[in-house]
Amino acid sequence: MTTLNTIHMKKILLAFLVGTATLAVTSSCTKEYYEEYYDMVPSITMVYERTANQWGVDDYGTDYLDLEVPELTNYYKDQGIVNVAISFNDEQTYLAIPTTFDAISYSYDYTTGSVRIYAQDPILEDGVTITPPAHIHIKISLTDADFVE
Repeated sequence: MTTLNTIHMKKILLAFLVGTATLAVTSSCTKEYYEEYYDMVPSITMVYERTANQWGVDDYGTDYLDLEVPELTNYYKDQGIVNVAISFNDEQTYLAIPTTFDAISYSYDYTTGSVRIYAQDPILEDGVTITPPAHIHIKISLTDADFVE
């Protein structure tokens, strides 16, 4: 009976060691993968502060705000990722554009070196005008990306 108990204990110990080794190997692979992933996709962010008197109006009656973004190179225009968010409460929270806030629809477009933010009536009703926000913060993030054709 003692020999059977010893064999049984050895099997349990072996199973425990194999399980622990598997867990250790799996955990280290996952951690290494995420570290490599974040090193491959860097991002840069700029924050701009603007007031209502800095907005313009285009030929279609749409309010717009032009931002010079020298970091927005041809690479980001052609291949990278450009994200824009706005804050109406001194950067306590941000809303990703496109969004509608206080009955104003916000969108944007960009080209090398600049971003244009639009503010307009969300239903584009004739004769409706909007008042640009008195004070906003705009966060522009540029992220590297692998372009796949």
